[in-house]
Amino acid sequence: MRKIISYFIVLLCYTSQSTFAQEIVYDNVLLNKIRVASQSISGEKAKEVRYTIFAESPRTFSATVEGGNNSPYIQARTAYQLVFPNSSIMIDAGMDEEVHNFFGKGEKQPYFKSKNDSIQLALNQANKIIITHEHGDHVAGVLRSNNYKKLAVKTILTYQQINTLLHQPQMPELKIDSTQVKDFIAVDFYDILPVAPGVVLIKAPGHTPGEIMVYTQLENGKEYIFTGDVSWSYKGIDEKKQKPKDQIKRIGEDPKKIQFQLDWLNSLAKENIQLIVSHDNIIQPTLVKKGILKEGLLIK
Repeated sequence: MRKIISYFIVLLCYTSQSTFAQEIVYDNVLLNKIRVASQSISGEKAKEVRYTIFAESPRTFSATVEGGNNSPYIQARTAYQLVFPNSSIMIDAGMDEEVHNFFGKGEKQPYFKSKNDSIQLALNQANKIIITHEHGDHVAGVLRSNNYKKLAVKTILTYQQINTLLHQPQMPELKIDSTQVKDFIAVDFYDILPVAPGVVLIKAPGHTPGEIMVYTQLENGKEYIFTGDVSWSYKGIDEKKQKPKDQIKRIGEDPKKIQFQLDWLNSLAKENIQLIVSHDNIIQPTLVKKGILKEGLLIK
């Protein structure tokens, strides 16, 4: 861990703020850069990807993607686990039931406490925790955990994510104070940052200021990109369609940035990269059947 933190500090000193102000270009040059970076940290790569659904929010496609119909769409609340030979990394951290109730807006929605308990166990045993963005269903499992101190010290947060949690949290329960900043592995980078063998963070502001995607190459060569909330469904990426306009306004998204990201993710199909959309509950089960994902977190 100390070696990784040193790498972050060197990166911060090396990269100017003017560089950070440039727009990220999502294209094949970036993809090649990501692939090279994924080989820059030595060690054994992950051998499998696991996930769990800890809550659900009933929606419709019309509330999920622009132009969608009124057929039901279950927005799954998920967390992912990269399993290495002798360690693990968690991508997103679940949430407690109080935070979950925020998303129901007064309406009771399915919540699976035992699944969230398993996420807490997986977070405790993980070597690192990656948060895709600042919303409650992705970060509350660290911020509100009974083991906060133990989890925070191995949680990677970007400066943009920290800034949101300090000044404009999605809900009061997620607000942190300035004394907590030192609790995390705080990082800043222009476009990409390798954090483990085969694992690279990709800046993707738009849904939130601190949104990131996560690239992973397994030991068998299979490539994944965890897309966070760039889209809430594979349909949005397949058809290069954003969320409905009322949702974009409610969240405060940057549609210009998200469109660049959607176009790029759509183009990756020909690269045979497996996209993992956080809130999907339609395609994920088929990925389990194919062995691309495994259901249930590995708890040792």
